[in-house]
Amino acid sequence: MITLQFRIKKYLPLLFLIFISTIFLSNCTRLPKPSIKNKTILVVIDEFINTSKMPAQMRIKFHITTSGLKGNFYVKPSNGNAIIPTLEPGNYRVEGYSSQPIGTASKGRSKIKPLSINFELKRNQITVLNKKLVYTQKPYDSRGGWRANWDFKTVTNSEKQKALSLLRKDENFSLWRIYEEKKYVQKPKPEPKPEVDYDCVARFYMQASRENTVNSFRNFLSKCTDKNNSYYLAATRKLKNIQIQEQEQQPKKSYVEPSVVLPKVTASPPKVTDQSEKSKTIIIPTGSLGKISEVRKKILEKTLESRLDDYFDIVPKELFEEAQEQAFQELDADERTEERCIAKIQEILQVPNAFQLILMVEEEDTQISLTWNDMQRKRVEEDYCEGCKTKDLRKMIEGLVEKLVKGNN
Repeated sequence: MITLQFRIKKYLPLLFLIFISTIFLSNCTRLPKPSIKNKTILVVIDEFINTSKMPAQMRIKFHITTSGLKGNFYVKPSNGNAIIPTLEPGNYRVEGYSSQPIGTASKGRSKIKPLSINFELKRNQITVLNKKLVYTQKPYDSRGGWRANWDFKTVTNSEKQKALSLLRKDENFSLWRIYEEKKYVQKPKPEPKPEVDYDCVARFYMQASRENTVNSFRNFLSKCTDKNNSYYLAATRKLKNIQIQEQEQQPKKSYVEPSVVLPKVTASPPKVTDQSEKSKTIIIPTGSLGKISEVRKKILEKTLESRLDDYFDIVPKELFEEAQEQAFQELDADERTEERCIAKIQEILQVPNAFQLILMVEEEDTQISLTWNDMQRKRVEEDYCEGCKTKDLRKMIEGLVEKLVKGNN
């Protein structure tokens, strides 16, 4: 008996090493092969935003039902794709979710919160859940600790394709097929509107603006059929302004000789023309670091927008978001840096200027940075304030705009 115990102790480190190696090897392949045990694959995309000094402290438990049977699966935030290979084929419904601590045996006492997600799993196929988990973990206070919150957002087509691209690197990927949702689910397709109204894109609008004639805008409006499109509305306003301008010029011709009329038309443009000559710009969404309320952030964004409107023609937010999505699809994964994406958006919209506001807050102190990129060079102005109120920060932003714009003249 003593000899047996001695042998066990002697070989215990070796057995432990074999056990650890087995675990390591089992994690080398994220996708298992289709088998009796693993008939389906469910992929859940998660986005992990962590500004604390600690790894993810919570995992999310999804409570599901199928054919009257209850079940669940877990997602640990990793800023990647959670692979669930243990569910049988069938139609599922996520009834709710709860949070549980990571690395403890306790099941936790978190209440189940309602959540309605339907999905179908088919045999030997990979299904990507149409909702992604967004998990945010922040420092509790300046002394340390952490606090977390989570949300569920709709998965975009580009996010789905990115997830599948990562899975394709797995050696077992070819053994599975990709399950697409039933066609009737995809029939409404609210996003393809730009394809239907292809002639309403920025390129054709800018071409009409460069000519700046009645015929150029009429030609654009005859092709752009979406009367709610921002380019359609802008072209309608410019066409009306040109027509009013021509009507105002007609009485002058009866009192002034033809040789004098032409210089006066070009030398004294009306106020509307001055507005149309303003250079276009986009405003990149404000970046922030530290604790700042959404109300204060919105006030400062509106201050920037109002001040820039004095010097620039600001592209509507809807057009910016459309161009942002198009830029993401056209750029390769290794090209999707912040500067490259901004330059691509400017290229799509044919806008030479881009402004971005950065707010950095530490306790009562605030640093404001304003960047101007005109596709030729980048200029940055910044200011710092101790214990400033919102009205003081608004004045700082106005001052930064003045420094950048007037310093460029």
